Amino acid sequence: MKRIALAALLASTMVTASAQVYVGGALGLTSVECPANIANCDSSDVGLKATLGYRVNRLASLEASYVDFGKSKFNALFVGGSQGVSGFLLNAALRHDFNRVLTGVGRLGLAVLDTEQRVGSVSRTENSTNLYFGLGLEYALAKNLKGTASADFTSADYRGESQAVRMFSLGAQYDF
Repeated sequence: MKRIALAALLASTMVTASAQVYVGGALGLTSVECPANIANCDSSDVGLKATLGYRVNRLASLEASYVDFGKSKFNALFVGGSQGVSGFLLNAALRHDFNRVLTGVGRLGLAVLDTEQRVGSVSRTENSTNLYFGLGLEYALAKNLKGTASADFTSADYRGESQAVRMFSLGAQYDF
């Protein structure tokens, strides 16, 4: 029994020793799908993402991000409107080293989002939780600094309707 307890303690120490915290930020082009039955709509905008990650080992991390997917803008019955999506991403990230400086990243988790629709001066917000996935590349610029490119995909619900939300971004990541 003592050997099992010692082995468990040693394993947990090794996992903690290889753990690493990192922060990142990104800016990119977004698309928030327009509400149904809206003919005149611009779904493109600029968004941002801020990430805090915890590297469990060389291949796996846990991440929490704040993301602003921007807004789609539309005209409905001669009245201007917009629909914006923002919230949090909670996900696992798996990495694969292609070489010493280039790493591929796959992300899977949940998006907890607020969708705010504004038509004229009337505003309404709904929240939803949906599946999130992302793909990315990390390029080592220095020992602790990486350039990043990411594609993030999820959906946001508003009044029973699910709308696609995407972001293609460039950013930086610093490993502590």
